[in-house]
Amino acid sequence: MRRQIRGVLLDLGDTLVHLDKPWEEVFEAEVRSLFEYLNAGGVKVDFRKFSVTFVQNLEEASSKANLYRIEIPMEEIITKVVGKFGVRKPNEGYIHNAVEAYYRPEIESWQLFPDTLDTLTALDKNGYLLGLISNAKSDWQVNSILSKFDLSRFFKLILISASLRIRKPKADIFLKALNDLNLTPGETVFIGNSIDADVIGPRSVGIHAIHIWRQPPEHNLILNPEATVTTLSEAVKTVNNWAKIN
Repeated sequence: MRRQIRGVLLDLGDTLVHLDKPWEEVFEAEVRSLFEYLNAGGVKVDFRKFSVTFVQNLEEASSKANLYRIEIPMEEIITKVVGKFGVRKPNEGYIHNAVEAYYRPEIESWQLFPDTLDTLTALDKNGYLLGLISNAKSDWQVNSILSKFDLSRFFKLILISASLRIRKPKADIFLKALNDLNLTPGETVFIGNSIDADVIGPRSVGIHAIHIWRQPPEHNLILNPEATVTTLSEAVKTVNNWAKIN
């Protein structure tokens, strides 16, 4: 069967970019950075009490987000946390700066995979409409990563869960991408590293899925992503082959 592939949608974290240090180390730096900003701005509390409160609220928000496939933006989480320490009505600028302070150590740690730029260049040159769909609690975070590596130029569409308040694998976010790019599911491919968000999600609306697994799988997957690859370069070859298969 010939697949008329016109569009390619991609995930961001651990698909196009990766952290250059362990996540635990990055997260610890984020909490410390946020604490220092808030402490300098009037939230007078010791670091241990602050970190416990912040982590509890972050975990509650994340559990709710995963359960209901919604997104709770970091702005709301930080606003709730500072409210517990006496800042009841923080202005938008204060919270925005707090979000920047929180994510700054993470932004610095994201790096491109070696084949990211070649992959996006090849897909773009081959005429595919490219879109990015990222689960993230902050638009600023995602846009900063894209800006850091000048990746926005490749994408006709960028959807971030923080803006839409829905998360992959919820069907609505994929349907919006299809509608905005004027694509049908059968002529669209999604490439990502998460079975749940990047395979089950797009397959639920009929989008083809390529699972990128940086390490070769040790056994066959129960859920078939149609194709499993270990590099983005392999994903490009798969998309091109699908577009030509009879």
